[in-house]
Amino acid sequence: MTSSSTRRRVLIGVAAAAVGLIAFTGCAAAQPAAETATSSSPVEGGTLIFADIETQSDFQVQKGFNYTQSNVFRNVFDRLTAFDPTSGELVPWIASEFSANGDNTQFTFVIRPDVTFSDGTPLDAEAVKANLDQLGLGKPDAQIVKNRDFVGYVSSEVVGGDTVVVTLDQPNADFLKATAAATSSLVSLSTLALDYAGQADISKVVGSGPFVFESQVPDQELVFTKRDDYAWAPANSTNQGAAYLDEIVFRAIPEVGLRVGAVASGQADVARGIQPTDEAVAASSGVELLVAEAPELTANWLAFRGNAPIVDDQNVRRALQIGFDRDALKATVLSDSYPLSGSVLNRSAPGFVDLSDDIAYDADEAAALLDEAGWVVGSDGIREKDGEKLAISVAASSRSVVIKPAFEFIESEWRKLGVALTNNAGDSTIFATALGEPTYPAVGSRQFYLGGLAPLFSAEGNTNTYFTDPELNELFAADRAATDPAERAEILGDEQRRLVLGTNLLIPLWDEVQVHAVAPGVHLVVDGGTAPVLQESWVSE
Repeated sequence: MTSSSTRRRVLIGVAAAAVGLIAFTGCAAAQPAAETATSSSPVEGGTLIFADIETQSDFQVQKGFNYTQSNVFRNVFDRLTAFDPTSGELVPWIASEFSANGDNTQFTFVIRPDVTFSDGTPLDAEAVKANLDQLGLGKPDAQIVKNRDFVGYVSSEVVGGDTVVVTLDQPNADFLKATAAATSSLVSLSTLALDYAGQADISKVVGSGPFVFESQVPDQELVFTKRDDYAWAPANSTNQGAAYLDEIVFRAIPEVGLRVGAVASGQADVARGIQPTDEAVAASSGVELLVAEAPELTANWLAFRGNAPIVDDQNVRRALQIGFDRDALKATVLSDSYPLSGSVLNRSAPGFVDLSDDIAYDADEAAALLDEAGWVVGSDGIREKDGEKLAISVAASSRSVVIKPAFEFIESEWRKLGVALTNNAGDSTIFATALGEPTYPAVGSRQFYLGGLAPLFSAEGNTNTYFTDPELNELFAADRAATDPAERAEILGDEQRRLVLGTNLLIPLWDEVQVHAVAPGVHLVVDGGTAPVLQESWVSE
């Protein structure tokens, strides 16, 4: 598609029931929906090319934890519910009604009529039950894992033809929210019958979403075409019918420095993953920046493995937590697009508690804590104890454009304290190994969390800290059982305090955002997980 010669503002569709929380570079705040909704009318037709950092070969639903997968899922599959980031509440999608019993062990979904998968088969209560069973129980014989957020899932039952009743063996107040996650996307019965390899193959997966698979060039691009009869968008969607666009293309541009240029030259309409040093380049090239907040995700943080050597000492963890200057990190590595984090959650997330003052930079206190822990500065400036150097490693995904330079900065700050950090951020192989190794000292990450913090940090399946904290587990249990919203909010605050201050297992870094370059004449909508909602988006020449 050729870029429009007429410079236009990017229009972000957040209208009356906003789908995304956004901010424009250089603006004080996101534009209110009422102002943007009347400034342009939807344009039918055309192709939107979305440049991503990579393509994926695995689209099995329960494994959809990264952006590249969830960006596709949002446009090809539907879910029972949708998360409205403006209100922090769930809204109907495939389920026209949903409710919980008094102790969060039974959940009822009324399935809207006349929804079909792209192969013409119905997305009815029976199909929903089959999906929930795979999500909740997995398929061990097909190497398909269960959804980590479906804690306590026992069974689903179809009642009265259009209703599904889910039964759990323990309270899980986050179950309803989990049905709004990308990893709870719904697929056809024919897809569920496939083995893992079949369910991972996007060309074989059948969804009910607004776009349908058309073609692919492996490792380069995926093409999807509009489904003309789509008519069951989430209740907060500004478009309740078929997509405006005829076609969408997800194209990989792994070289971070080329993404702004691709948009400026018309090779792409949108590019995700713009590094801070290119934000000014975008502005000078006539390209707009969209900074998409992510209330469906945690903030970016460093997680210590609580039983790993050296960092098993809480004094050491606390010293490292306050042992670098966050303001200098932002000024040196980040940009105004990246708010410094004050907790486990993003500031845009419901229930966020600001702990910034408690983790403020204090080099003297950090040094005193390391002294107290018995680490003495050696001749090379690195502390040591009993012949061992105070040296740790950190691993992190390559999917963040700022993660490696951020840890380079932290490495230099910790070096002043006498701590040697090996920065493996951005090495996907080391990161994958570290996730499965409890003695690897630290990992940097941010994760989807609509299913609550418990699946990320509780005793079962916790690959972040690999640490069992009885007090934290009691909080998680109380959170899942609570039915009063005020009580749940208080418990969520306690969970954040315990993770950051009570155990010092986490170092909050910066809020999760995704910075996009957007061509003039493109109206782009994003959801609370920063995924593009292309059924509501359009391009105008």
